[in-house]
Amino acid sequence: AFCNGILAGLVAVTAACATIKPWESAIIGFVAAFMYQGASMLLPRFQIDDVVDAFPVHAANGLWAVLAAGLFGDPAEGIGGNGAFYGGDQFGVQIFGALIIILWSAAWSFCILLPLRLIGFLRMSDHFQDKGADFMEHSPEKAYNAHAADPAGGEQRIAV
Repeated sequence: AFCNGILAGLVAVTAACATIKPWESAIIGFVAAFMYQGASMLLPRFQIDDVVDAFPVHAANGLWAVLAAGLFGDPAEGIGGNGAFYGGDQFGVQIFGALIIILWSAAWSFCILLPLRLIGFLRMSDHFQDKGADFMEHSPEKAYNAHAADPAGGEQRIAV
């Protein structure tokens, strides 16, 4: 969770990094920590299995990044900012952009994932899931040669 929190902060500051001051990036990163934690805690409630917290890190904080770019950035600094906190009108554009990104991503996800689900390619078989993907794909028997030749001419069992 610690490394994901760091990644969440980095994701959140990326959209506005060219137009904000360092202290503004600290605020964006601080909010990102709560965005990450909140999204991570919501996943189990919706019965979503995201073992690496990809959604909280990238989607939730990507959305926050897009919105933060419309809030921060002083146009008087001359670095391209036009944030709402400084009287700019960029926030509305950022909301519209975020909605377009969500719609685009949802549409393509639906177009790709629904056919995969219908033909049964989206999930592993029940047998595979019962045994566990780690065991079935990454078990020591497949990862290591359990029998190695003994230099004396015999066969020696390697403990794994």
